[in-house]
Amino acid sequence: MKLILAIILPFVFFSSCVTTKNSQHRAIVVRDVAVIDVVTGSVLSNQTIIIQDDRITAMGSSLETKAPINSKIVEGKGKFVIPGLWDMHVHLEIAGKESLPFFIANGVTGVRDMGSNSFSLLKGWRQQIDSGLITGPHIIAPGPMLDGPFVTTHLRVTVNTDAEVRLAVDSLVALGVDFIKVHQQISKEAYLAVADQAKKHKKPFVGHLPVSITIKEAIEVGQKSIEHIFGVPDTVTIDYSMLSKSESYVTPTLVFIQQIAKYHELSDSNDPRYKTLSPSLKTFWKTQLSGWGESVDKAIDLMKMLLPAMLNRTQLLNKAGVQLLAGTDMAGVYIYPGSSLHEELELFVTTGLSPLEALRTATLNPARFLGMEQTMGSIQVGKKADLLILNTNPLLNISNTKDIYMVITNSFLYDRNKIKALQR
Repeated sequence: MKLILAIILPFVFFSSCVTTKNSQHRAIVVRDVAVIDVVTGSVLSNQTIIIQDDRITAMGSSLETKAPINSKIVEGKGKFVIPGLWDMHVHLEIAGKESLPFFIANGVTGVRDMGSNSFSLLKGWRQQIDSGLITGPHIIAPGPMLDGPFVTTHLRVTVNTDAEVRLAVDSLVALGVDFIKVHQQISKEAYLAVADQAKKHKKPFVGHLPVSITIKEAIEVGQKSIEHIFGVPDTVTIDYSMLSKSESYVTPTLVFIQQIAKYHELSDSNDPRYKTLSPSLKTFWKTQLSGWGESVDKAIDLMKMLLPAMLNRTQLLNKAGVQLLAGTDMAGVYIYPGSSLHEELELFVTTGLSPLEALRTATLNPARFLGMEQTMGSIQVGKKADLLILNTNPLLNISNTKDIYMVITNSFLYDRNKIKALQR
């Protein structure tokens, strides 16, 4: 277990490429497309979607739904449209501003950052994205995470006492953070103070399951999400029905385990994505790898052994009705901004989830988790027009989420040529 923590804990710590934005008064019309309803699992054929000011204003049969005059027409015949995807566990500050366009290029229109040194930095990026100055996903973020004594203060604030916790939570709330995150080494006293103070501010709190806390205690005090599947006890120690009946979600981050297990295979390959990474992310990867030292082979062997068990554990959680979120722990070694989310979805299907269930972990479930189901997560009139148009049906093969024809977000249209430009 110590080796696992030594490997895991350090990880859990733009170039602008904006296409021309549509006039506020010019509608976007996606015509004759098949709409995948992630709520019911049905496919609605020959639909026309009308978008005005970043909202879906109409949707219906192409025979009955007429395009407004002077609309921008997107021909969707033979294509499939799903909601934009969310990566619910990333570390943007490490990856750098240069990473932001890669999320959009891969159909990831929203991210939940899970720890940064500077919330103000991410807030600034968010404002630039929302105003159309730079290309990037919607950002939800907590600022620094709260932890006990650790080998580094990177991305975190150390809190030991009740008073320190309440001051830290108050300070983060004053900055405008979206939620509070706790980490593994926080004491029980400090953890319970976080839960109490976050509740007073009506802020959700999320994070690792601390070593000082049982999962039953975490559920009882309202921890909204538990990060990493290895942090969730197996059925010997917990009845998963307790989790399924609670409002807590689990973010397995299976791709994180897989990438370490495949380290030698990946490090010996010439992945074309590597050359596009920001200098800060390349440096972070090298620092983490050098930190493993002589234990690197032990770490790889451990993850190879753990991966089948963690896939099975994810399957058991899903069968029990526990709500799952797709997250990659982007910033970890060989986890790429945007594209690795598709690998996480593929791993979910490997565990036994259907393609529809996997899609929900990156669309409908994040919307419900964030309390934004009325505005995002599915394709319905009145919701934000964050859309991923695919060449092939992802309900037949989840890998088809990578077969991207066009991305629509923030009133911008990204076709294949613009997507290629984002990835340079």
